[in-house]
Amino acid sequence: MFALDIGTRFIVGIISEMTEDGEIIIENFAVKEHENRAMLDGQIHDVTKVSKGVEKIIKQLKENIDDESKIKNVAVALAGRFLVTTIGEYEMEISNMNYIDYNTVKTLELEAVKDAVKNLEIEKNFYCVGYSVLYYEIDGEWIKKLEGQKGEKAKAKVIAAFLPKNVVDAMLAVLELNDLEPVHITLEPIAAMNLIVPEDLRTLNIAMVDVGAGTSDIAIAKDGTIIGYGMVPMAGDEISEAISKELLVDFKTAERLKRELNNQEKDVFTYKDILDFEQEISKEKILEIIEPVVEEITSKIAEKILELNGKPPIAVMVVGGGGKVPQFIDKLALKLNLSRNRITLKDIKNIEYVEFLTDETLEGSEFITPVGIAYVAHKNEGNVFARIIVNDKPINMMLVGGELSVMQVLLQAGFGINDIVGKPAPAISYEINGELKFLPGEKGKEAPIKINGKEADLKSPVKPGDVLEVGKPQDGKIHYPTVKEIIKPYKIFIDGELYSIYPRVYKNNEEVNLEDIVHDGDKFEIRNPLVKELKSKLKSKTIKFSINDKFYEIPVGKVLMRKNEILNDFDEIYDNDKLYTQMVEVPLIKDFIDVNPEKVMSIVLNGSPIELPLEEIIVKDREKRVNINSKVYDDMHLKVEKREKEIRLLDLFTHIDFDVSNFTKYKIYINNKEIFSFNEKLNPGDEIRMEFE
Repeated sequence: MFALDIGTRFIVGIISEMTEDGEIIIENFAVKEHENRAMLDGQIHDVTKVSKGVEKIIKQLKENIDDESKIKNVAVALAGRFLVTTIGEYEMEISNMNYIDYNTVKTLELEAVKDAVKNLEIEKNFYCVGYSVLYYEIDGEWIKKLEGQKGEKAKAKVIAAFLPKNVVDAMLAVLELNDLEPVHITLEPIAAMNLIVPEDLRTLNIAMVDVGAGTSDIAIAKDGTIIGYGMVPMAGDEISEAISKELLVDFKTAERLKRELNNQEKDVFTYKDILDFEQEISKEKILEIIEPVVEEITSKIAEKILELNGKPPIAVMVVGGGGKVPQFIDKLALKLNLSRNRITLKDIKNIEYVEFLTDETLEGSEFITPVGIAYVAHKNEGNVFARIIVNDKPINMMLVGGELSVMQVLLQAGFGINDIVGKPAPAISYEINGELKFLPGEKGKEAPIKINGKEADLKSPVKPGDVLEVGKPQDGKIHYPTVKEIIKPYKIFIDGELYSIYPRVYKNNEEVNLEDIVHDGDKFEIRNPLVKELKSKLKSKTIKFSINDKFYEIPVGKVLMRKNEILNDFDEIYDNDKLYTQMVEVPLIKDFIDVNPEKVMSIVLNGSPIELPLEEIIVKDREKRVNINSKVYDDMHLKVEKREKEIRLLDLFTHIDFDVSNFTKYKIYINNKEIFSFNEKLNPGDEIRMEFE
């Protein structure tokens, strides 16, 4: 999570994560002081200059992290300048409910916020940026939590906070100039309060004061909730301005002198005034200069606390850099009539559930709010404002609790359910093996939705500043499914591997195609599939051929087996059948023919007797001669016959393992007569002698 605190004097950027135990881990941080007074009293006055300061923070953080996407989305907080609060309440009938659920509670709260808007006596360009529940009631009795309760009537009373439109727009402009997507926007006092005053402490009457540079923001906790927010338009800048006027120094020098007041080892300070004279001043003298301003600021803060709380709280927690000035805490304690040990300046280093992974750590009260922004962003607390455009119309949303969705935005924008989702079509009925089935009609289509030009749906998350384009929904059409859509495929196992195959489907005793359309009232019968339907999955086939009019069908490749039996094409397969395969090679033609000769002739070759067949086997497929050593093939129709033939010298070499080409000279004799032609005829009893060199 990237959190950004754009303060009047400093900009602080923090990259963090949160553990399951709620501990916040600071992975990296960057701090930059504004080069000039681009912000006054917590409000952005110069968008361009503030944007450049944010750009420097981003650049520094990117130098120290591996994943730059962590700086794409950002959580920010708005100062309480011009903050206005008002009370609203709402009561609703709950007697017809079994119990109050989460959505009912949120509806009750938001209706109370609407009532608060009606009670607001300000211009319309103020927007609700958050609320806190003051109390709940069931049947007139106070109760801590409504969810899960039962009764006749439930009531909620809230305090809602409002800020001017231009305050929010200036912040969003700075983020847009730095290509940052705001995912969490809250109030600075909400951020600080959530970090230093967790829920279990809010039963105590505690005031939190965030004394920044431009404003002092106040939040009051009591009876388990935040009962009020306030703001005093005076803080650390007024103290610096008093030093600047008295000593004739620029604002930056005055800031330095103010901060050095906390240096316990330094009592005398040097500076150069605007006339370029070197000057020296004691700490005591500076404290005298700022004492009236500190007196005024603490008086106004005390007055605002008493106005919000009605009496002094039991304790005050001060955060922010302005509260570090000597005398500040002591004077505030006196104004509230509190003992000194009931008011403290909180330091980020003392927050137990904040841990730093960096070598350097943040120290001081001025870093409570930046870490608080990260803290509430991780917990999604206080994220209360979102301005979203729906079909060119601005919609101002209150983000409370969980993530905001497109559906919530559209309902807030006045869309009815028929404007968002089309009506469903009627269902159709059919029978399978006598069992009546129903298929629901096609659902209505949601209205086409785009967020920032990209396709989205009703559940898509929406962020502040998003632009939604919403079209018209479509009613569902009557859907006539295919047979395949209503039939469950069989599961079979082949060699342990799972396969799916659809059964055969019949309508009116005629087999139908799986892609045929199902109509209302159709009746179907399911029959087991056949082995032949698996051939394509197994890469097996059946070869059909004939030899001398005798027909053969032989499975080759992978054939299916069940219990040591080869399955034929028309054998049935059952659901959850367990089969296995066996490889069958394509046989040769000679495997089906008797190749043994009936007549032979004896001769002698180099002293060894040899028998030569006096007949040859002629194999033809449709008058085309075929080699008997070739493999059988599909649709082969062979005619085989044996014919007598004359034996010539050349035929001898087909029966012996001898390669004449290996010799350059040779002589061949038949019955001691030298022969010069391989075409010489052989007769029974011939003696042949071969001599090779």
